[in-house]
Amino acid sequence: MNYYFDNAATTPISERALEKYISTSRNITGNPSSIHRQGTQAKEYLEAERRRIADTLGIQPGQIVFTSGASEAISRVMESLLWLKNPGAVIISKIEHEAVKSYAAILKDRGWDIRWLKAKEGHPSSVDLEKLLSPEVKLVAIMSVNNVTGAITGIPELVATVRNYEKKTGRKIVFFSDSVQALGKTELDLKGWDVDCASFSSHKINGPRGVGMLYIKNRNFLHPLAAQGGQENGLRGGTENTPGISAFAEALVELYENREEKDRKAAEVSSFIRNELETAGFEILSKAPCTPYIISVATPLPAEVFTRMLMDKGFCVSSGSACSNNAKGKGEGTLQSMGFPARLGENAIRISLAENPDMESAKALVEAMKEIADAR
Repeated sequence: MNYYFDNAATTPISERALEKYISTSRNITGNPSSIHRQGTQAKEYLEAERRRIADTLGIQPGQIVFTSGASEAISRVMESLLWLKNPGAVIISKIEHEAVKSYAAILKDRGWDIRWLKAKEGHPSSVDLEKLLSPEVKLVAIMSVNNVTGAITGIPELVATVRNYEKKTGRKIVFFSDSVQALGKTELDLKGWDVDCASFSSHKINGPRGVGMLYIKNRNFLHPLAAQGGQENGLRGGTENTPGISAFAEALVELYENREEKDRKAAEVSSFIRNELETAGFEILSKAPCTPYIISVATPLPAEVFTRMLMDKGFCVSSGSACSNNAKGKGEGTLQSMGFPARLGENAIRISLAENPDMESAKALVEAMKEIADAR
């Protein structure tokens, strides 16, 4: 029997989202940019799905830019800085996903000052952020929920720190939050948080791959590197993936149904796994406040070894983040940047729960991990 505990990497598409994808593919055949009847129908359908997502998230439809995924949404924000004639400073938290951190080298090469915000145990503080602020800062990038440990970063307080500084200087600072792991895993209030931009991915919430979105409060900030087909109000060229967007909307609506019950169940399963593993001598690296859906655990063996041994027993977990597995040491670096010793980072695996976690599967996982630890 196979047990899947790598939902922070990707999730299986739900039946509802799959059915929506298929029906849209069959019935909405026109290009939304075409002016004939089928094109008009496709455009109306696309905008209806945009409104459905906006209503679910409590934002305006015009604040949504559809992309091919979160990485592209992130690139739209970071690459916009390259248009500015006078480089300034960018604050990036040390725990960001590589899709964000990788732009540091590009921006530095273009004359930008990169300031790294520390985050002890995955939680950046407003005090440390305030120390890095100066009139040269033009963008702050801090993720909402960390993809390795599930740490919740306290975005409202961090945004308030930036907004208070703006009042002193009269200069606008764009606050960007990669919120991929926040969707469905913690409270999300884009309007209330007052963030300027946030990135999201469909396949993290039981939607299809190849679809994502960028929330942008004020579209005047975003400047595409090249003018293309004019889609998405000129901010993202290329024919929209209407079936994918429709399935993304369906998955999002489904995600928020019975949300309290799902969170209660996840908290119960997460608490069981944590307590059982701590009692058995494992060290839990996911420190409060954190989402119950992601648990980072230091094992007695190197992460890749422990992960493969679990795989032999039918359990799918991750050593760090899935993206980090393609670039050796990246997951370890994130944990070390949080202040954890290198040995813990080298031995850390990530357990990530489904939105409807199963207690029996959790019990089987715990027993398998104990067996491997006892046999070493």
